[in-house]
Amino acid sequence: MVSDLNALPDRPIDQRVEITGPTNAPMQVHIVPNFADHPLVSGPRYLLEDLRCSYATHLGQHTSGVLLLGINDGTKLTFQVHTSRPTRAYKVHGQLGKATHNYFYKGRPVERATYSHVTRDKIDKVVAHMQAAHQKKMLELSGVHMESQTAYDLAASGLIRPVGSEIPVIYGLRCVHFASPNFTLEIQAINENEMYLWTLISDLGIQLKTAAHCTGVQCIRQGKFNLEMALLRKHWQLQNIIDNIERCEKLLNENRRLLQPISAALM
Repeated sequence: MVSDLNALPDRPIDQRVEITGPTNAPMQVHIVPNFADHPLVSGPRYLLEDLRCSYATHLGQHTSGVLLLGINDGTKLTFQVHTSRPTRAYKVHGQLGKATHNYFYKGRPVERATYSHVTRDKIDKVVAHMQAAHQKKMLELSGVHMESQTAYDLAASGLIRPVGSEIPVIYGLRCVHFASPNFTLEIQAINENEMYLWTLISDLGIQLKTAAHCTGVQCIRQGKFNLEMALLRKHWQLQNIIDNIERCEKLLNENRRLLQPISAALM
């Protein structure tokens, strides 16, 4: 952005008043360019220090996809999005037959196992069981008594936001692709991180009586922001960024609850 801003047509150089002539005679007043304001003297108009940038939610080093960034005044909005903790959706890719020490494909292999007995139906069954366990945890982390009327009302309203920001909660989990030994899970969660998603793949392998490791993680949605609104690296130019900021601002104005949730229920 800084290089693109500096490449734009420059503003006119400031002028200065210059008085010439002998002091014992009428002097002349001239308006001349102030070359101290010239970019070749003062340096570039825009510096890296002029732009502040912060992310709303952090993606891991090995995770690609949607990342919300705020620039200058937009950092206030990213802080609000961060504190509101919107749900995020991922496509997590895994491979059966091998386990590694860090659950990722770049890790050191620690176990190998057969996987010919694993079918799509078995994966769907285990995944449904894992999701049901997290649905129960969702109520436990809501911050209300499990046998109270408030807990019943929250459960009746649908998905519930956890009161804390430490424990991951999964709201949706399903297998969207299976071509043994490779498979892909679509996960919707809150408070998750990259390592947690890797461990889910490893746990799935254990419950399937085999071994598994993660081969890739892609964030496909954060709140209302999806891949259609994301900018690829080749599109990181000034005009594209400005257009994207306007599009995101319109989305936030239409969905104010993204910044200030009014209840524990997810909308």
